[in-house]
Amino acid sequence: MSDVMRRRWAAGPVLLLVAVLSSCSSTAGSASSSGTGPRPPVTSAGAASTGAASTARQSAGTMAAAASRCTTADLRASIPETPTPGMSQKSIHVTFRNQSSTQCTLSGYPGAEFRSATGERWDLVRSTSVVRRPITLAPSAQAHATLTYLPTDPGDGTGNPVFNPTSLVLIPPDEQTSLIVPWALGPVLRQDAATHPGTYISALEPKS
Repeated sequence: MSDVMRRRWAAGPVLLLVAVLSSCSSTAGSASSSGTGPRPPVTSAGAASTGAASTARQSAGTMAAAASRCTTADLRASIPETPTPGMSQKSIHVTFRNQSSTQCTLSGYPGAEFRSATGERWDLVRSTSVVRRPITLAPSAQAHATLTYLPTDPGDGTGNPVFNPTSLVLIPPDEQTSLIVPWALGPVLRQDAATHPGTYISALEPKS
């Protein structure tokens, strides 16, 4: 074999290797620029982290909202102690004061029931005259529901049915236990079976 042939034979594999490497480099660059290769998980991991943090914040907010609801133990109820003269329909404020050391929230209707000395009970119907809305009570702040009632005089000779309450039982919204206040405002016209009684209670609203 001549010297020229030997040199060509030796150079052949080198050129072939260079061509193969060049081809691999070109293919890798094409995959990266076209976006079809594997992507780093930075974006998806960041989104998952953000989503988890958002979910955690929402859960914490929900728990905080639930914890801020006024319980029966947080509240003190009261009504006026002196009746106003006359037998016309009257309205009074049933007041709930936050006696706790932290703020809490009330929303909706209190349960309201007249009770007599003989054990009779009258659950008051609800009026839609006040729109329901959340009320945040700072310590010592108050909210009230309006109780409208029809007083009556048992001795007026009309023979109208009479309910003589001795107490008003109140259950704050979403609670199970009650607050009891004495009723000293006199007998009311008994309408506990009426479709549209003249005695009823509204939703809670801020104390003005």
